[in-house]
Amino acid sequence: MGKTRLIKISLLMIMIIGSLSSVFAQDVDGVLSLIELGKMDSAKAILANLSYEYPGHPGVKYARAIIQDDALVAAGIYKDIARNHAESEYAASSYMHLGEYYYAQGLYIQSRQFFSRLIHSYPNHPDLVNAVNLTLRAGIASRQMDSVYVDLANILENYPDVAFDIPEELDLTRLPGRVEPGNRYSESSNEVIAPIRKLGQDLGERNVEPQGQYSLQAGAFGQYDNAKRLSDQIESIGYSTTIKERTANGSTLYLIMVGDYPTRTAALSVADMLEAALGIPSFPVANN
Repeated sequence: MGKTRLIKISLLMIMIIGSLSSVFAQDVDGVLSLIELGKMDSAKAILANLSYEYPGHPGVKYARAIIQDDALVAAGIYKDIARNHAESEYAASSYMHLGEYYYAQGLYIQSRQFFSRLIHSYPNHPDLVNAVNLTLRAGIASRQMDSVYVDLANILENYPDVAFDIPEELDLTRLPGRVEPGNRYSESSNEVIAPIRKLGQDLGERNVEPQGQYSLQAGAFGQYDNAKRLSDQIESIGYSTTIKERTANGSTLYLIMVGDYPTRTAALSVADMLEAALGIPSFPVANN
């Protein structure tokens, strides 16, 4: 083989390898950059190829969610990432998008769940300050004031060097450990703030009565195990549940209650989502 021919083959191989490298360089980060620049046609074309080659990759799923026009479909993809790819680099941003989605829907309890996961687990996330602001405002909107103050105290303790945008409605003298003269929440007072939950705690673990106007009843079973199975299924897609025991005519029923909503309309919106996602019928009941 002549030297000239060998050089030509080497150059050809370099061109082929360079071409392949160029293709693989069009990765998820490249797609997200194109989306950010508003170059949607290019982003969709590259994403179509990535979706064919790597359909289950969390980054591909995340990019698909970003370009979705249907917010409900996008929320479903973000939930899939949060549930099945929690260790990926896209989980934190998925929590943020889910929190924003539920906040926009007026479903403040759900939004706080996802904001809290981000705040608790991703201290360096670029949306940390916004997540804190929105979770506090969601707590105010849903009238979970005791929980808001406990969350804020935890946040300020865990992130002492971060400047947060704290809503003006909050009285910082009510924070646990901050006692002002004449403050009725001092340690000597008989009135105790009972937190609904600690930051990062699953809402399904709370043991207090709902503070919203409505919850959803998603089923009633004669056996606790059956109720727990349905409760776990509902919680697996991001909704908080409680199981209430009721006795009537000598028989015990276990009722699955979903969420804690400020209005009947908000509760009905979640009922539609449960029906669409799991095929589970539910109906609003007033919290007494």
